[in-house]
Amino acid sequence: MFSDVRGLPLSGENPKAVETLDATINEFLASGRDTGPLLQSLDEADPTLLMGVCLRGYLMKMANLQEWNEKSFDSLERAKELSFAATKREQQHVDALEAWCAGNLRQTVRIWDHILTEYPRDILALRLSHNMHFFLGDIWRMRDSLARVLPNWDEGVDGYGFVLGCRCFALEEAGQYEEAEPIGRRAIDINENDIWAGHAVAHVLEMQGRRREGIDWITKYQEPWRKRGVFSKHLWWHRALHYLEFNDVEAVMNSFDKEFWAEPSEDNIDICNSSSMLMRLDIFGVNVKTRWETVAEIAMHRTKARLRPFDDLHFLMTLAMSERFVEADELLSSMQDFVANSDKEQVTLNGVYEVAAIPVGQALISYAKGDYDIVVEIMMEARYSMRVLGGSWAQRDVWVRMLIDSAIKSGRTKIAIGLLAERLAAQPSSGPSWQLYSKELGKVGATLEAENARLKGEGLLAQ
Repeated sequence: MFSDVRGLPLSGENPKAVETLDATINEFLASGRDTGPLLQSLDEADPTLLMGVCLRGYLMKMANLQEWNEKSFDSLERAKELSFAATKREQQHVDALEAWCAGNLRQTVRIWDHILTEYPRDILALRLSHNMHFFLGDIWRMRDSLARVLPNWDEGVDGYGFVLGCRCFALEEAGQYEEAEPIGRRAIDINENDIWAGHAVAHVLEMQGRRREGIDWITKYQEPWRKRGVFSKHLWWHRALHYLEFNDVEAVMNSFDKEFWAEPSEDNIDICNSSSMLMRLDIFGVNVKTRWETVAEIAMHRTKARLRPFDDLHFLMTLAMSERFVEADELLSSMQDFVANSDKEQVTLNGVYEVAAIPVGQALISYAKGDYDIVVEIMMEARYSMRVLGGSWAQRDVWVRMLIDSAIKSGRTKIAIGLLAERLAAQPSSGPSWQLYSKELGKVGATLEAENARLKGEGLLAQ
């Protein structure tokens, strides 16, 4: 029996493979480019190392790609064969992988959280639980799961910085920004390559509307983060959000063309980054038709497999906004078929598609066709169900922007004013939103209020 770097027992035949397992997990935690090659070398070093087999299955599932998803079942079969001589903790990991493969995501995360009750230094269970809570929009469970294990970690335990990064992000999504920020900055002090921690701080700065600080934070660490692989492009997307709030469309377009969509990509994160920014630009009135086409060429091949509602809505948005309505309708129909043909009690995503993804998908198609009244009717209610889609508050905001734009374009001025007031209460540093608010107030004769909003917007944009 061997042990990992944190003292957890492992079942396998080759003690040298344990170092490779530790290195692979650390590379995964750091969103590194070498996760795949290390995983391959781990398989070669000891194919009987059960946690290595489980790790492969987990990573195949996390990719949210059909061809990789199928490979996770191969890992599950291998893991089951090895589990008879395994420790209780390892057997629980096999159970978690089985539940994930079956589509029962809530059972999956329950198993990981149960593992953490007994083994709070199981950093793989910790990060997977963190990711799954985020995936399901369970932001308070994500926050609390970190709080439960944190007393068992300190700077003397390998991976402590990664745990702090997760804690920071969980607190940020729960709205506890002041508590989150120093924890994330401490994680970066420990390891500047910890892009997840850096990303968590970027979210704090975004949600607090600290635009210049947000740009400077990402720019300061862009070189070490650039080496982290595909996730780095999501940070460039975050920086572009700040540019957008300064009405700096040229900087946003430059970032799109040179940083996060410099070339077509099959990666789901890249597609989500790009389509959501194009939607924002489209709402701003910028002509991005040719850019929609480059993303749609990838998205049109994602109409069949339902693996993550959040991703699916970005594919659908791309297809609809590029006027590929046949493919957009096909994707929406696939969502509806998924709900009709899967067990709601066992397949967690069934309910997510039903209550959130399908309504938002219908609104997206209506928006692309110019049926703005329909968008308002759907989204006034559906926006309160979107948290279960996963993604962050900042990411889901694109569909709130769509609702506001639809209220304006459909002439429902009073609704638009209310929605903009709501938005500015949460994001008072948004210059473009103050400008819109001013225009809508002017339509109803609220001259003084419109002028105050105009001046507020001008002041923010001049910073």
